[in-house]
Amino acid sequence: MFTRFIIATVLVALCGAVKETPGPKLIDETTRWKECLPVNQSIYDFQVETLQGEFTDLSQYKGQVILLINVATFCAYTQQYVDFNPLIEKNIENGGKFTILAFPCNQFYLQEPAENHELMNGITKVRPGNGWLPHRNLHIYGKVEVNGADHHPLYEFIKETCPQTVLQIGKSNELMYNPIRANDITWNFEKFLIDKKGHPRFRFHPTAWSHGEVVQPFIKQLLEEED
Repeated sequence: MFTRFIIATVLVALCGAVKETPGPKLIDETTRWKECLPVNQSIYDFQVETLQGEFTDLSQYKGQVILLINVATFCAYTQQYVDFNPLIEKNIENGGKFTILAFPCNQFYLQEPAENHELMNGITKVRPGNGWLPHRNLHIYGKVEVNGADHHPLYEFIKETCPQTVLQIGKSNELMYNPIRANDITWNFEKFLIDKKGHPRFRFHPTAWSHGEVVQPFIKQLLEEED
């Protein structure tokens, strides 16, 4: 089954690439970020599902700065995975408490077709592949819906807290959900930076990356704040 969906997805991607790559153009855009609104609620109030089907509290990450990302295996932005491990190492080398939480999602041009038990095979063997393995501080959770009627409560919360980074979300034929709202996640690899108290502080468009250099000053700022 895993082999079949890989072949099918690659063929679809190749066919689509002849016209235009789905999603936002693959560029580095340093200005596409927004500061979140102050709130009393935190991400610690939510549970998420692991790849093994168990539910766990996000309160286990209390006291850590968190980069929260919706990911997909067959996306033009999937190579950002390669930057995650060095970004983590850079921020924990002097005792910093920094973690990345990744949430696979299939709502953007069906670019994450795998079932939860298949996801790690796709990441380690296909894209980014080449034996890539996640850092111990990179936690990949079960698939979620980040937009639409069935968006996960965690994403409902952070979208309400953090303003949209762009005016145009995307093309309706590439968005596999309804209804479409102004504060929706725009595409795979959109990011939210969470402070040590679990409050969302910054939102970054998928293009605001540049191998992690765009988010690094903000991570440093939150790491230097008092616990």
